[in-house]
Amino acid sequence: MKKGCRLIICALCIIFILGMFSGCGDTGASATATPAPDGGQTGGATNDTQSPYLRPRSGQLKNAIKEGETYRYFTVNTTDSNDPFASELDEGRRDFAINRRNDYQSKYGIKIEYVQGGGDWVVSFAQAAFSGNPLADIFNAGGPFTIYSHYYYNKLAGSILEPLSNYGEYADFSDADWFDLSSQEITTFDGSLYFSVPNIDGFDEISFSQVTFFNKSILAQHGYSDDDMYKMYNDGEWTWDKFEEIAVACTDLDNDTYGIHIGENNFLMWNLTASNNAAILSEVQDADTGKTYYQFSGDSANALEAWDFFLKLGRQNLMFSQCWDFEDVKFREGKVALMTTYVNRANKMVAEGSYPEYGIIMVPKGPRADDYVSSRNWFVPYCVFKNTSNPAGSVQVLSEYCVPRYAASSEENMASFELDATSVSCDEQSVEVLKQLKSKTITEPFIVYWNTPTFDVDGNQLCLANLYLTYNEAFIDGSMTPAVFFASVKDVLNNTLKDAQNVLS
Repeated sequence: MKKGCRLIICALCIIFILGMFSGCGDTGASATATPAPDGGQTGGATNDTQSPYLRPRSGQLKNAIKEGETYRYFTVNTTDSNDPFASELDEGRRDFAINRRNDYQSKYGIKIEYVQGGGDWVVSFAQAAFSGNPLADIFNAGGPFTIYSHYYYNKLAGSILEPLSNYGEYADFSDADWFDLSSQEITTFDGSLYFSVPNIDGFDEISFSQVTFFNKSILAQHGYSDDDMYKMYNDGEWTWDKFEEIAVACTDLDNDTYGIHIGENNFLMWNLTASNNAAILSEVQDADTGKTYYQFSGDSANALEAWDFFLKLGRQNLMFSQCWDFEDVKFREGKVALMTTYVNRANKMVAEGSYPEYGIIMVPKGPRADDYVSSRNWFVPYCVFKNTSNPAGSVQVLSEYCVPRYAASSEENMASFELDATSVSCDEQSVEVLKQLKSKTITEPFIVYWNTPTFDVDGNQLCLANLYLTYNEAFIDGSMTPAVFFASVKDVLNNTLKDAQNVLS
């Protein structure tokens, strides 16, 4: 196994994903409720002819937006406040975003002002909000890596965020056509929703789901045709055993070719765990308070079985394991036969313009699973800071403006999915697999707690990520075992997670 895993701050490593889909979940606005010079009137007729660029609004909801207000909106994709959609390379998405902004501003008589952030945006916006002078009203939090730091800012739960669910008379975040309800379960604390998670429209809806890419040429050279792979998958026979068999056949260390890429942040182990009916974190209920919270479950029997399989692959030198490079780089070079990773690596490879012919199937099934499963650990959360001039208006803007272009069930969304899936697939069979993906995707919470909080082990500060990145070499050579090591740190890790989630027993 190629050596060299190092701890990668997931927030920085995966944030490039957002740039690839600058229209995702962000085809709408920003907000900052600055009062109108004249004190403002509640405006914006809600019964106007519906613009095709705006989310339909229920007549049962009250209006909190006041004419003349300015709503400041931060998104990491904004590189020029005067031209907030400059980073959107897709002309259709850019035009849609421009029209949505114009129509929304016109509807309510307000201004949507896009706010630009610096390299320290994760910290600076939270600090400003805690001081009582937020730099934005609506905040695109970038990914799940900011949820812990912003909800528990300064170790005070909810200290800088408005609980969105407190504004139910003005805003609706419960419509599955517009919001990712499974991810919003993760962003709900003590019964209150603090971060909305808009759906991502079209093909990008599955961009953060995990699949297996296979290099057609390498596999064909070793007796595995496209038809073999898709038949194996469709017949339910794409299992760990087959995964290992193909990796063994395709590994050629003399030519620096590996059967498998471990993936950034050890994607492979994430996927093996989920594919064997196990989870890195699982929800439990506190016996005294009745509150539910997440605890480490990566030491369950099914999870340890996944580790045993991972170590078996490693001891056969089947895995390329340099975690500081994105796995698609080695795959594009034709040096990796199989990689389990995010679907959006297909977009990236196509954008690069040079890549081997590849097929896409699900992650292989483990022995404890009845069906294929795709783990999704990434989503884009949005929040409203406290101390804005019009909190209810900010929450309303978030619910209406910061949503995808199309409802999930719409014909436009389905057509967009089909078009984009075809454009990044090398064959029709892959497109069919991608169409099945949403129904087989589960949302997991572990990235929220991947790098924070930290806990002390023998004077060293560790985090959840260390369990999957730092000790792989020792696990493989047998000087340590996952079961023994996890048992030694589980109590302190779980106490830290419990404290972080503000569950007091």
